[in-house]
Amino acid sequence: MNKLFNIILGLGFLLILGAGIYQLIGPSLPPISTRDKQIAYLKEHEQEMTDYVKSQNPKVESVQWDWESIEQREIQPNAGGIPTGKKYKEVTIKGVFNNIERSNFRVGLKVSPTTGYPEMENIYLKSPFRVGGRLYE
Repeated sequence: MNKLFNIILGLGFLLILGAGIYQLIGPSLPPISTRDKQIAYLKEHEQEMTDYVKSQNPKVESVQWDWESIEQREIQPNAGGIPTGKKYKEVTIKGVFNNIERSNFRVGLKVSPTTGYPEMENIYLKSPFRVGGRLYE
């Protein structure tokens, strides 16, 4: 019985030692950045974003997103330059519409303070629809 216990104890020690060595020298995956996680999340919800943009102007028939344009920043609400309310984070993304080369618009989404992901229910236009710098109506 004592011999069996020693064998089991030795095997357990070797298993723990092997797992520790693997952690030190084994393959490690690069950490996924917050920005990459947000891009993946927004791509999952691309149709919701597209539907929202289309609902803002009946002439918008298609939307093309610029995934590289995604930015996150902290916003301080203000009233005439006087800070009001709590700061919050927002994510913005640019896009073009109706496959018009010189068209553009920008959408903003508030970021959830608990999950760190954009909140689809808090989507809004940050800039109007434009073509070549002029308003698209």
